[in-house]
Amino acid sequence: MKIMRTMMMIMIKIEMMMMMMMMMMMMMAKIKDGGVVVLKVVKIMILTYFVLFPAKSRERRHVHLPEVTVTLKMDWDVQGVGKDIPASVIMKVQNGTTLMEMVNKAAEDDKKGPYNKYDSVYHGGMGYVITGMYGIEEDPATNKRWMILEEQSGKTIPCGVDFYVPENGSSIIFRFTTYSADSDHNHTTSGYCKPASSSHQSPASPITVTIALDWNVTLVGKPIPAPHTTQVTNGSVLLDIINKVADEDPEGPFNRYVSTYHGGLGHSVTAFNGTAQDPQASIYWMIHNNHTREHAPLGVSQYKPKDGSVTVLMHEKLTSYGPSTGKPTVESSGHRFVGTGLVVLCFLTTVESMFFLMAKY
Repeated sequence: MKIMRTMMMIMIKIEMMMMMMMMMMMMMAKIKDGGVVVLKVVKIMILTYFVLFPAKSRERRHVHLPEVTVTLKMDWDVQGVGKDIPASVIMKVQNGTTLMEMVNKAAEDDKKGPYNKYDSVYHGGMGYVITGMYGIEEDPATNKRWMILEEQSGKTIPCGVDFYVPENGSSIIFRFTTYSADSDHNHTTSGYCKPASSSHQSPASPITVTIALDWNVTLVGKPIPAPHTTQVTNGSVLLDIINKVADEDPEGPFNRYVSTYHGGLGHSVTAFNGTAQDPQASIYWMIHNNHTREHAPLGVSQYKPKDGSVTVLMHEKLTSYGPSTGKPTVESSGHRFVGTGLVVLCFLTTVESMFFLMAKY
């Protein structure tokens, strides 16, 4: 995009010079028809638009939310854990960003940082509960857990990371400590909790999808649960569909799944229905399209099931298989707009040449 903008800036300068020369020639030749000048003005307006308003600013020009500054911190007993506490992370985000989105942003901004590869369990109706960060996992035997507090008030946040929105200038502490009854989410902090969306609301542009679990019954020792069919918004990723199903059926097999978040890749499910993957045996949870009989080329945070599809999450041994025929397209609407603008410029140049010929003959 930088190269394209530079080329367009050069084109603007050339067009301005040509316009000035044309105006001088028209005045000298006393040409009454100002069609060429009109075309020049239109072309310069288009070129100026692309240079002054890059693709990203055009795509987001309708967003005018103010930014807030929030600090993320970690804390624990250094001697007991045996690991130094990492530096704080200060970030600027749009007002209204949830704490979970901030943690994900920290992971994506620094893939070697302390917030990458955190573990969590999804609870239907409650969202994600973080169970491990920076390689430090909760320990139910000793009641050691990750508690989330607002530094200013010293109180635990009143809702889950999916719904809590920190206030501007606040500091959030992820503290690995012993859980106590006083740590219940009933305290007042400067931030607020976003209302949870109802799983019973009718989605916009709905499609019907089915998700299911599958495994080796003899190996796992459990019967395979029934699949679940639901309606979601067209274009929903598999992760959001799994979360919706967990919200709809808190007692079902999709609730309380375990995942690891990888910066830039999203969530990777490591356990469903109490059945965990086994890396030593190369057994993982794989996404399988039951219609095409192919493994999905993307993860749960990117894969988008189609209307009427049946997506099976299979607990199976990882084997090498050929590349998928699916070719996901990642194309910015801004790049398409730039291409359209260049086509229009070429058309105007052609019309302009016709004017020259008509004026000459």
